[in-house]
Order: sequence, then C-alpha cells, then structure tokens
Amino acid sequence: MTEHRKIQKFIVNDDDLDRWQIMKINPPFLLFDKRRRGRIFDDIFKTISCLFLALVLAMPNLALSQSASRPMEVTVCTISHTDKDAEERLELFKQMGVTSIQTYIFWNKVEKEPGKLDWSEYDADASLFKKHGIKWVPFIIAGPWYVTPDFIRRDPQMVMLRCLEHGRDSAIPSIWSPRLRDYVRGYLQKFAEHYLPMDVLESINLGISGDYGEAIYSVLGNWPGEYHSHGGYWCGDPLAAADFRRALRELYNEDLQALNSAWISRYSSFEEITPFLPQQAPSARAWQELIRWYRDSMTNFADFWMSAAREIFPSTEIYLCTGGDMSPEHGSDFSAQAKIAAKYGGGIRITNESSSFPHNVRLTRLVGSACRFYGAYFGHEPASAVTPVGMLGRLFNAVASGARQLFLYHTPELIGLKEGKPLIGEGGRHHVSYRELQKTTTPVIDVGLFFSTPSTREAVREREAFGDLAADIRRFVDYDFLDDRLVQEGALEGKAVLVLAGVSILESRTLAAIQAWVENGGVLFALSCRPSDWDGDLRAFDRLVGLTAGSDEIQGITELAVDAAKRLPSIASLQSVFVTRAFTALSADAEPLLSMRYAAKGKVAWMRRLGKGRVFAYFGPMDLKPEEESWMVAHNLPMHFLKDGIQDCIGEGVLRKIPLSLNLAVPGVFLVETADGILALNMNPAPKKVDYPGGSFEIAGTSIQRLPKKQ
Repeated sequence: MTEHRKIQKFIVNDDDLDRWQIMKINPPFLLFDKRRRGRIFDDIFKTISCLFLALVLAMPNLALSQSASRPMEVTVCTISHTDKDAEERLELFKQMGVTSIQTYIFWNKVEKEPGKLDWSEYDADASLFKKHGIKWVPFIIAGPWYVTPDFIRRDPQMVMLRCLEHGRDSAIPSIWSPRLRDYVRGYLQKFAEHYLPMDVLESINLGISGDYGEAIYSVLGNWPGEYHSHGGYWCGDPLAAADFRRALRELYNEDLQALNSAWISRYSSFEEITPFLPQQAPSARAWQELIRWYRDSMTNFADFWMSAAREIFPSTEIYLCTGGDMSPEHGSDFSAQAKIAAKYGGGIRITNESSSFPHNVRLTRLVGSACRFYGAYFGHEPASAVTPVGMLGRLFNAVASGARQLFLYHTPELIGLKEGKPLIGEGGRHHVSYRELQKTTTPVIDVGLFFSTPSTREAVREREAFGDLAADIRRFVDYDFLDDRLVQEGALEGKAVLVLAGVSILESRTLAAIQAWVENGGVLFALSCRPSDWDGDLRAFDRLVGLTAGSDEIQGITELAVDAAKRLPSIASLQSVFVTRAFTALSADAEPLLSMRYAAKGKVAWMRRLGKGRVFAYFGPMDLKPEEESWMVAHNLPMHFLKDGIQDCIGEGVLRKIPLSLNLAVPGVFLVETADGILALNMNPAPKKVDYPGGSFEIAGTSIQRLPKKQ
C-alpha cells in the first residue's frame, strides 16, 4: 500500500481517475519522524495508519452514507424574470423548501448563427434567482428538433436519424454522428465559460436526445408535422448500420459462420447485415442482440455526454434526463444509464411520474434501485400536472426512494391566486407541512421485484399487466426493482424475497445468480411465468421451480382446491375461486399448495425447498381487476398468494429478516423502512390504525408520519 492515495472527488470507477479532479491525502500519522518514535509507538502508529488508509479506501461508500442526511434539492419549472409577481412567488417557493428553479435552455435562441451567442434572457433569470437566494438548474438540450439551431441541421456533415419502418430521415441528428458530438462539446464549453463564474448553478440537467431531451430515441415527436416522427426504430442511417456491423464483428470475433449458426441465418458477409425490424429478424436471438445493441448505443451516447459534461463542469452536479418505460423502441436502459451516471459522479432524472403513489413506485423505482446500487444520485419528475394529493404521494416517493432531487411544475396546485395575489396552493401546502422530511434518506428494502426488460411489442403489452401487478405489490410491501444487469452484478445480496412475474425471457447468467441466492436462503416467488433463455430453452427455469421433463400444462375452467390451508389461510377463506391453468408431474420435492378441484393431478401452485431457501411457484389467474370488470371472479389471487407465502416464511423463520414495510391489512397506507426509522403515508382521507412488524400506530388522513425503529 502506498503512502499517498489518490481519492476520488466523485464516486467513479478506478479506470476513470485520470478524467477527474483528484486530491492527494497525506495521512497525518505519516508526517511524524520515525526516529522520534519507540518501537511500541511505531507499532501503534502502523496500526492506526492502516486503519486510516482503510477508511480512505472506503470513502466512496462513506460518501453515500453521509449523503443520507443532506437536504433534498427541490427544483421548480419554471418562472421567468418577465413573469408577473415573480419575486413574490420566489419567496413563497422558499417557504416550501424549494432550492432551485429549472429553465429550458433553447439553444436556437442563444445561438441563431454560428459563434454569435446571446445569453441575456437567461442572465436575467439567473440574476433574479440569485437575488432571492435560490439556485438555478439549466436544462441544457442539444439534438431534439425544438431547441437545435437550423445551422446544425444544415451542416453537410450532419447525419439525421432514419427510421427502419419507412426509410425516412427525422429532423433530429443521429446519435451516431461524430459531427453532433463536436457541436455538443462546443456548446457545453460555451455554456460553462459563461455561467460557471456566476456561481448560480445547483446542478445541470442534460437533454441528450428524444423528443424533449430524454435519453431515448424519438417516440412521438413534438410540434406535429414539422418533421418525420413516430414511435419506431431509429437506426436506419448509414452510420447506425455501420456501427451495428462493428458490434456484431466484435461479438462474434469476426466469425460469420458462428453468427449464422446462432442466428439461424445465411449471410454471406458482415457487410450484408443491416438493422432490421422485429418481424424481419432471422431468429429470436438475432432480435435480442439487435435490441441490446440499440439500447447500448443510447447508453454509449449518454456516456459521451456525461464524460464531456464532467470534464467541462468538474464540480457541478450533473443529471442525465431520461424517461419513458423502457419500451424497446425507446432504446433506454435505466440500470445501464445509472451505472454510467455513477461512473462520472453524476445522477439520473427520471421524468415519468403521475398522481398515483403505487404507480409512481413502479415507474421510477428501477432508476432509484440502480442508482443506489451503483452509487449515483437521482431525482423524480412528473410527466404532466399532478393533483394535490398526488403531490403528497410524490414527496413520499422521493423520500422513500432515497432521491436527492424532487422536480415540481409551477402549477396552480403549487402556487395559486387569491384576489390577484399569489398564495401557496393545496399541493404546495404539503411541502410546507413536511419541509423537514425533504431530505435524502437511505431506504432499507428487503424485497426485490424482477424487472424484465421488454424486447417486443408483445412484451410491452405484457408489461401493462406487470405494471398493475407491481403497483399492487407496493400496496402491501416496499421493493427494489432488479433487472438482469443488477442481479448478475450482485444486487440480490441482502434481499430476503424476490418476485418474478410477467417474465418471458430470463438470461442464463441471471437464472444462475437467482438459484445461488435461493440456495443461500432467499425466498423466490414465480408468479404465472415460465421464462426461456434467449434461444427458447425452458429447462433450466423448469428445474428451478420444480417442473420436470414429464410435466404437462393442462388448461380448463375449474374450481380451485387448497391443498395447504395452513400455509395459505387467506386463500383458504375465499369462496368460488376458479382457475384455468395447472401442471402435472412435479419434482418429488415439490409440496402442492393449490390444485384443480376436478383434475387433482393438475397443480396450480407449489413450494419446494432449495438449499437454505424456498421457491414458490404459482400459475393461477393474474387478473387484478375489480370483480365487476372481470370475466370470472379472480379475488386478487396473486396478492393473496404473496401475502400468505411471506407470512408462512416469517412464521417458520425462513425469512432472514421480516420486511418492516409489510402492511397486509390496511389499504391505502404505505410503509417505508429507512436507516433512521419508519415512514408511513396514508392516502385515505380518514385516519387509520395500522399493525406492522414493528408494532402498531394511528395515522391521520392524507398525511405522512415518522415512526421510530424498534431495536
């Protein structure tokens, strides 16, 4: 161990140290003259020095834990120096704990001609914010049609995105265009040279692509009719095609025969290969590898932006704006983007929230889970206006997730008018009431819900049902989302429960990691899913859950029979439950839990012990609609199965830790465990009494309450 350690000023990978500002630490103990110490003191000195250096090596993780107590950044979009009552509104914002104002930076207004810049509009805004002690968050966007100067699109070296569906160009520059990267770097440099000396920035938000700046491809476009836009695949330009071939050459080590064998194709050369639509893919594997390249391309573009921004803004917080739901056409990969953000000491802004707390969890949680795992920070933004009670839920979601930043739109719910005077609105009053809670926490989450990355439109339709399930699971227990990357890189460590639902494809390495985790004491719930690997092979997953080579799937409408009423008490109490799917010939160690009444050999659910852990398999109905909307009464059966299974594992001491966020009985009340205690949200208008693993409490209607964590 050397005496001088280079300590990262930001949490990054070792390979990236030379991109960063660094500082040298001289441990104070090393400054003493060894000749002035006796042997005993020398031994003590060596021990303390080693401990000090061990602490130095642990500083990245220490930085994360210390950030838990920092005030949350609350940013509002937007207000201008030209707005009536702007100064009064800024003072009202401060009462809510607002720390900054976000402004969209229109590059095409700043630089209408190359090299001629006019920052005056934004200078006036920044000066006004600074006068009131509020920082500024500029949304720096380059590429999307509505902010990009015409001279960039007219540049003869610029290449535009081209869709595969029609072979037509967009008015958005291709992310594969080197010329675009030249412009982006230059623009960031000009912005930094002008605004860094002013000391007004709280952070910068990077808008790298998409329709409005998100780290996705064009989805619907904006300003309809101004350019060719639609949901689809935007990788048809020559630079994209060349990069696809490059990636395949690297993947298959220049071995075309190996590619043809894997893809079940007959290409005569790599040059013959161009990006294709899913219905044109030679095989399922071919499509999986194209969509992975498509997502990786956007991730690589984000890497370029984050690298350039960190070099130009060495000490400024940097957020990468992303959005959508990871539909394959979007090209986004939230966990990969989080890993990139962490690499450069940055964060992610996810822009898809609504007014429903449980649905906001399923929309934002993958970003939060991945950022906390990799060491990035993150913030939440709604997709549109939010109701006042939705604002309370958004505040709770940000705190419960460990977010550093919360974005609010400047709507009447935040600040309204009374007799022509601005006043804090109903939603804004929540931020006044809970201002002391607006801090970055460290959540403690014991349950993982597997996030299957959709690769086809069919998978997206399945995702809608999965979204309802994910929101419903959050109604009784908190969870982290874990995708293939997170599972493979160790994010299951410390989790007690993992739920698989709506999964059609599971990578082999992911399955191996899950099996090892179960054998070490994890509890797996597989809900109505039987995923294959990329080549369509089901056998590895079947072995894990207890299906055999002789297992047959049988279908038909029949009543449900409960084989293990003690393990599933809430299901046993239900009347007239019907099922349509079951399996025969389970493995010898599978304990039947639910069966078809008129086909007893057909098992609907079962449990098997595996090492120190358990696997629960369930193939009953997944319908979560209210009874009057369902074609048969489903009784929310998946939730009962999860609840009963968790309770069974708690009762038998299988779970290593009881989730303190568990609330099985009171709808509309949500619990979160943090390092500092328990937080509760009551979305009901009436007060509720709640029993939870740490005790019981009563919470007022439409409120947040902090509970002490019992030792």
